Amino acid sequence: MSTTTCSLHPLLILTISDHHARIKLGGSSLPSTSPAYGIIFGTFLNGEVLCVDGQECVCNAKGEIDVESVKIQVELIKAVFPDREIVGWYKSGEEVRKEDMLQHEIMLNQFSLQLFLLYTPSTSTLSPHTFLLSSRTFLLLPPTLTTTASEKVALESVSKLQVSNSSVKLKTCEDLETGLKGMDERLTVISEYLEGVKNGKISKNPEIKELINLLLQQFQIKSKNPTSEVEKDLVKVLAGLCEGVNGFGRMGGAFGKVEEEGGKWTV
Repeated sequence: MSTTTCSLHPLLILTISDHHARIKLGGSSLPSTSPAYGIIFGTFLNGEVLCVDGQECVCNAKGEIDVESVKIQVELIKAVFPDREIVGWYKSGEEVRKEDMLQHEIMLNQFSLQLFLLYTPSTSTLSPHTFLLSSRTFLLLPPTLTTTASEKVALESVSKLQVSNSSVKLKTCEDLETGLKGMDERLTVISEYLEGVKNGKISKNPEIKELINLLLQQFQIKSKNPTSEVEKDLVKVLAGLCEGVNGFGRMGGAFGKVEEEGGKWTV
């Protein structure tokens, strides 16, 4: 599909910057020097691509996007949001590299994607590119911001936050809290999907079942005694997250029996 203009929603901007920050702060299984990879969801309208939100991607040992995992992600999102489709992919880095071109060709062949979004951490800029098949090169697209007035106020407020050297630890805790809140929102998507399967509105998919099962096995419910106000706030977020996981357990009828073994949920 030909893309001539690109609109970015603030939710996508915050998602990508949060993804990059979590990797740099050690809140990811990836090394802190690794780039952030993800897919972009949105819609196409008369040659314009509307980028609404994004999700981070699983990468293989070579640092390439795992295409099969992306297929499952797309299926899960479309089951909950039928009007959404995958419109592109993103990466954090200072410049477009040769390996980005190779990765884009894979995404183009698998998902017919023309949009590539480069997030440059040093300048905090997002640069949308479209792929020209004839010359096999990227063309920079001038982006616009798609948002309401209230969203603009919130975005400007976030962008003006300043952190002093004496509050690095506090900022780290706040970043972790933001990341956990984002995770909680994504767990809500999974919860809505399971609810749909349970009610018979969405057909069962064994691959998605396995993906959710692997996610649930990552959670262990443990008690913690907070020692500061920041930690208390963080524990509140964790408690809400664990409650979401417990909610999956209460939906046992969706895929069969759900049990807790050794502090881990299994389906």
